[in-house]
Amino acid sequence: MKHEVADSETLVGDLLDLRAFCLVTDLRSVTSAAKIMGESKATVSRRIARLEQVLGVSLLKRTPRLVEPTEDGLAYRTRVGEVLELLGDANTTVRGARAVPSGHLRVTSPPEFNGLLAPLVAAFGDRYPDVLVDLLVTEQVVDLAAEHVDVALRVAGRLPDSRLIAHRLLDLVAIAVAAPGYLRRFRAPKRLEDLDDHRIVQLGAVRMTRSLPVSRVDGTGGTIELRLRPAILASDMNFVKEAVLAGAGVAFLPTVVVDRELGEHRLAHVLRPYRAAGAALFLLYQGGRFLPPKVRAFRDFVLGSFSAPALPPD
Repeated sequence: MKHEVADSETLVGDLLDLRAFCLVTDLRSVTSAAKIMGESKATVSRRIARLEQVLGVSLLKRTPRLVEPTEDGLAYRTRVGEVLELLGDANTTVRGARAVPSGHLRVTSPPEFNGLLAPLVAAFGDRYPDVLVDLLVTEQVVDLAAEHVDVALRVAGRLPDSRLIAHRLLDLVAIAVAAPGYLRRFRAPKRLEDLDDHRIVQLGAVRMTRSLPVSRVDGTGGTIELRLRPAILASDMNFVKEAVLAGAGVAFLPTVVVDRELGEHRLAHVLRPYRAAGAALFLLYQGGRFLPPKVRAFRDFVLGSFSAPALPPD
């Protein structure tokens, strides 16, 4: 007599098949998944094929250059990920303090903070060698749930309403900088009005407002909405910095982005009485009762580096 499988009964006999599927879906690569699992490509492929056969659906679309999840595959990845995280949390609870964070941790960050984040990731890897940190560096705002990203570092003036847990890591104070070579050709600005006679390199886009809230460092005089006439506009902060280093003009950039160049005297701080502020660097992750040990460890490690308070979800 054929055994009928109940709705509450698992169809999958090997959890490693599920892990292989999740890794291939996230990395879009059988080869990368096989390296993480310490198995051959053929073994990982057999695991996926077995899973598809048991479920009776196609989970992945395979081409010579790319592996992508099908619509069924995306839906299955979301639910399976929740199950595996619950299982991991259960194991952690039983093991208690003996639990060691491990697994594949996906983090996204904007490129302008590579210099700040890279040492943190290196130190985190030394402390937790069983965690593979997969860093997605992009200016795009990534949907954590859709892209299966665990943690995001994001720059914003104010975060939109969401179910994400947010920690304010760093207030981004911007200062006016220019290259010494540029300042040898043009007299350094002493007053905000002097910027009318300078080439301005600005972060933003044509469709965005080009006013910049500026205040005095000593706190007097309130906030001034500085209207700029940029000679160069760029959507990437790294490009703005490189353009200024090349002598393109004056730009307001966060101190954390230009500290090294100022220390090496490749950039000079001008308009010292003034600064621009408003944005901050946040760490975000999905809220929920069960937080995987790898995410908890990374969160605590980063917060320990910044000593940042938590912000509850809106």
